[in-house]
Amino acid sequence: MEKRKKISARKVIRVSLTLLGVVCCLIAIISASQSQRQKQLHGVLLHVTNNQYRFLDRQGLIAEAVTNKGIIDGKTKLSEIKLKEVESTARKNPWVSNVQAYVDSRRDLHLMVTQCVPTARIFFSNGQSAYIDSELRLLPLSDFFTYYTVVVTNVPSYANDSFNKALRAKIVSLVKFIEKDSFWNAQIAQIDVTENGEFELIPVFGTQKILFGDTTMMEKKFTNLFAFYRKVLNRIGWNRYSLLDLRFKDQIVASPSIPWHPPTKNAISNMDWVQNIIGDAMSDSIKSLKPVPKPMAQASSMEKPKQSVTTKPIVHKAPEKPSSTTPHKYIYQSSH
Repeated sequence: MEKRKKISARKVIRVSLTLLGVVCCLIAIISASQSQRQKQLHGVLLHVTNNQYRFLDRQGLIAEAVTNKGIIDGKTKLSEIKLKEVESTARKNPWVSNVQAYVDSRRDLHLMVTQCVPTARIFFSNGQSAYIDSELRLLPLSDFFTYYTVVVTNVPSYANDSFNKALRAKIVSLVKFIEKDSFWNAQIAQIDVTENGEFELIPVFGTQKILFGDTTMMEKKFTNLFAFYRKVLNRIGWNRYSLLDLRFKDQIVASPSIPWHPPTKNAISNMDWVQNIIGDAMSDSIKSLKPVPKPMAQASSMEKPKQSVTTKPIVHKAPEKPSSTTPHKYIYQSSH
């Protein structure tokens, strides 16, 4: 038979003393915590992580989330402060994206707040205006701060239905694409929503209205438009066409409604106009642009644009000396 191992009395005493010490520490901690919670609040501190924006009414936020809840410096006990309720109230502020509340060892209540950042400013068809962020939330205008961003006009003032949500998503997608590129961010001044939910772009440089359509193949449309700027308008003049239609696949259809005048000898050439807009910063569009063949002169009628199956961009151009009164189209056709 196996011999039973003797239990050392010393080990038993050691374990017992250790457990007793742990219990005493827990009791002391709980007692100190209870004593601390019976003390009064020392102060309230508001911290805004993205402090470069000034949308928030800070005093108003503290009043809503703290003061109106009966939390007063030097009077309210820490045990009476409900942090979850403070956070929930602060999140109701339309400019608060995220908030965390806690009380430190000095008995100060801290509010860690992250502000919402607008993606665009929209003007509804009924005349009202608001901001919209990347989460498709509508944000009211602020009396404390004006955020300069892309303007979107004629937005339908519908209810929060599926069509309206889809349109807002397209607006945010288009604005984000424009803002991430230094060239288009400087060139596009305004976006207008048409009656059928498509987009028209109003440029800074040039008098053309740009029919962009929806956001399908958005990057390709901007690439083709940049090539058209560089190889066509930059040579024949920026007042040649009043309408650029990007809605056709791999095509740009230019339609004039104003008399044409040839560019002067001192007209801006090549890419000088780009430098005038964005300075020394070269956009991603310029760096990734592929060479485009010299445009070919060819008469163009009012026929519907045809898709090209060539591997290189092709330009169909009106005669070199068009009539100043006869309307015609200029169809720019690019590769797939």
